[in-house]
Amino acid sequence: MANVNNPHGLRPIGTIHGGGFEIEEFNKLVGYGTAIFIFDAVNQVAGGALQASATPGTTRYTGVSLNFSPLSTAATHLVITDPLCLFETQDDNSTDGVAAADIGLNANLTLTAGDTTTQQSKYQLAEASIAVTATLDVKLRKLFSVPNNAFGSNARIEIQFNKHRRTAEVAGV
Repeated sequence: MANVNNPHGLRPIGTIHGGGFEIEEFNKLVGYGTAIFIFDAVNQVAGGALQASATPGTTRYTGVSLNFSPLSTAATHLVITDPLCLFETQDDNSTDGVAAADIGLNANLTLTAGDTTTQQSKYQLAEASIAVTATLDVKLRKLFSVPNNAFGSNARIEIQFNKHRRTAEVAGV
């Protein structure tokens, strides 16, 4: 059975250490002209304000937003900031997708505007970027273990931030 194409951002699934994950509050300024969606990867700008417009492969992420705010609206966001948090996300390739040989490597994220009706993120794993390169956004840990999920197009993968504001990047293996 083929994997379902359902972009949904970075859903938290636990931590490497098995405990709860750290959550902090951050402010999004009224002048920020982009919405932040539930499960968007977010980053801080000068002054500590929050936004969801990182440049894949170049920006250190702060974490993942747990709530929605429309564009140009001031808001307080709860953000999972724990660099040891694990997330599940879908790969963006509808042709061949992530393969078993890709596990342990790094990849960037595809940052796509979310769904304003559901307020859900549409961020995905950028399958074409998978490499050993240390500066990529996330590390591919394993195939997410749920029924109806297999390696290939639109595979759901367990990931961890590789480019986080509180950790150093590590090359893939």
